[in-house]
Amino acid sequence: MHENDLPGFWGPPTSSVDWCEDNYVVTQYIAEFFNSFSSFAMIFLGEAACYSINRLQASLDRVQPNKTSLFRFKLAFRTITVVGIGSFLFHATLLHKMQMLDELPMLYSVLVLFFCLIESRFGAQPAWFPKLLFVHGVIVTGLVAFTSGNVQFFSFHASFSSLEVATLFLIFKVYQARKREYPDIKRVFELGIGLYAVAVAVWMTDLNFCERTILSLVGLGGKDGHNHDHSHGHSLIVKDFYFHAWWHILVSSGLFLLSTVILLDGLIVLGWTPKIEKKAGWFPVVTVVEDHVKDK
Repeated sequence: MHENDLPGFWGPPTSSVDWCEDNYVVTQYIAEFFNSFSSFAMIFLGEAACYSINRLQASLDRVQPNKTSLFRFKLAFRTITVVGIGSFLFHATLLHKMQMLDELPMLYSVLVLFFCLIESRFGAQPAWFPKLLFVHGVIVTGLVAFTSGNVQFFSFHASFSSLEVATLFLIFKVYQARKREYPDIKRVFELGIGLYAVAVAVWMTDLNFCERTILSLVGLGGKDGHNHDHSHGHSLIVKDFYFHAWWHILVSSGLFLLSTVILLDGLIVLGWTPKIEKKAGWFPVVTVVEDHVKDK
């Protein structure tokens, strides 16, 4: 809770964290207005990627029917959408149950990305491997959903953080292996990891320095005819910049690009020659060089 918080429709927060943004300031129905609606960046990017993968799948099937399934890559991007929906519900209500809908899909997302990378980097895995990842997800879900305090905190962060580090390491290995032959992978990775790093810095700043002054502005007023002093100062603090909302935009963009690296690498492993095309002059879409496949 913050001193500027207003009463709202969902009542006092029951989540384990209440972010820097003041609650119910814009409307009584949305606890953290900017944190909530910035979550739509994840939904947009996740669904845009799924749409482009559907078109890519159709293109691959026209060239060589039933050769390639992009289901696991589509699932990876769809989990970004689910994270965005959960994030909106969490920040809109600040309820513990909705917090689970934000945090647990993050775990599921990194599990799918990790699986995609293992399949591409080390070849097709035995049937027990995806089952093991599924069981891991179920166990962590139970620990996070039905415990509290340190057990809940450690269960989620230990699992998510370890998988996140392993996934980022494997993506970096893809970058090292492919950057010379495939400039698209080099560009997409470097932009994606840069955005991801900035996002983490922004998230840490919002979490730890909410009330820290960033800039002090001194008014230029003076005394009026009634000898009242109208000079004043105003300080801009971290809270005024809505850093957690910017985290949503930056991290979803970074995750989208890093997931695109995984898709590009997967297509190469599956025997295709992928490339990036920009739609509307800026949005990266993965396609393949069909002539290269026909000649094989």
